[in-house]
Amino acid sequence: MAGRWLLLAVLTASYGAGAFGMLGISPLSPSLVEGFALSRLQVALLVPSIYLGGLFFSLPGGRLADRLGVRTSLLGGLALGAAGLAAGAWAPGFLEFLACLFVAGIGWSVVNPALGRAIIDLFPVRERGVAMGIKQMGLTLGGVASALVLPSIAAALGWRAAIVTCGVVVSLPVALTWRVLGPLGRAAAGAVGAPERAGTGHWAWLRRPALLVFFATGLVLGMVQAAVLSYLPLYAVQALGFDAIGAGLLVACSQAGGAVSRLALGAASDRWLTGQRSLWLALTGAVGAIIFAAYAAWPVSAPGLAGALAFASGVGAYGWVGVFFVISAEVGGRRAAGLLSGVAFAAIVVGLLVGPATFGLLLVRWNSYAVPWAVFAALAMLVTAATVVAGPAIDRERES
Repeated sequence: MAGRWLLLAVLTASYGAGAFGMLGISPLSPSLVEGFALSRLQVALLVPSIYLGGLFFSLPGGRLADRLGVRTSLLGGLALGAAGLAAGAWAPGFLEFLACLFVAGIGWSVVNPALGRAIIDLFPVRERGVAMGIKQMGLTLGGVASALVLPSIAAALGWRAAIVTCGVVVSLPVALTWRVLGPLGRAAAGAVGAPERAGTGHWAWLRRPALLVFFATGLVLGMVQAAVLSYLPLYAVQALGFDAIGAGLLVACSQAGGAVSRLALGAASDRWLTGQRSLWLALTGAVGAIIFAAYAAWPVSAPGLAGALAFASGVGAYGWVGVFFVISAEVGGRRAAGLLSGVAFAAIVVGLLVGPATFGLLLVRWNSYAVPWAVFAALAMLVTAATVVAGPAIDRERES
């Protein structure tokens, strides 16, 4: 499709705007702890509340992307996300705030399947890795921006003003990109009305063991990602002695590591081992295992070194996502890229829901960050082992 790189730039910016609002809850967690008088365990409910909607709506969201086209599903999801965040800024209590995050998360759950659909529609096989990596940079750059900006807004004007800012930024693509995304306003040919081939029904993937292993690795990696999102800021404050703004800078470093690695891994998976993209998942799992083990054994409070470790933690916690979504979209092909991207997102969401609670329970039980970081290092290494063993079968499931 002509102009596909321009469309990718618009999609990436839209994704970044959405991520600014959704990922902004993480660097705001110290301010929210103070504002709502939260316990350590209650902190574990913040990020999962956004993703809980994805558990129920990511598969329908994938079908919407296949049937309605990318533009309608993407911008509709962002509009709902912005509305949920705006309502959260006026929430009178913590439970009401969580309910608003849930509504925002329903909108957010539609965004990933729509973007997976867009990559398959716009790009040939040997450009999809770098295209997905660029798109995923929007997520982490949005996270970097929110980590740099929102703690200062909360410190100066209060957490409610910071949440209003989140909602406004998420709404910007809805207001600005409708006409630009016109070429993506229709469902792709073959996605609607075409008869399904044998074995390609909505639930056929449940009968494919390699895909079940693949989605299981996404679940575990989602646990790792959510634990870092939820607890890296508090770890920086409570274990390393940083203030809230310093903790936000560490979050920004981790998001920057994710942004750089998503682009680099996407480009690498297009150029080398294109038929074995799963090996790149194994690499990110190994990096995460090393960094989380370092957090468990060696708390580092020197700002420069702490920032370098946070950057590397972003490689392990966030770097895998682009390659993961490329594989899932390619498995779905042109008929079901949105659906399989939705399944992938649902698997990740389960991990996002379970990860912070697991980390929080371990933290409360042992009253130490060493144990939960060690457990998550082991989980990351489990992903590496499973992906190395099952990788050839996973890669054979992909379609061109």
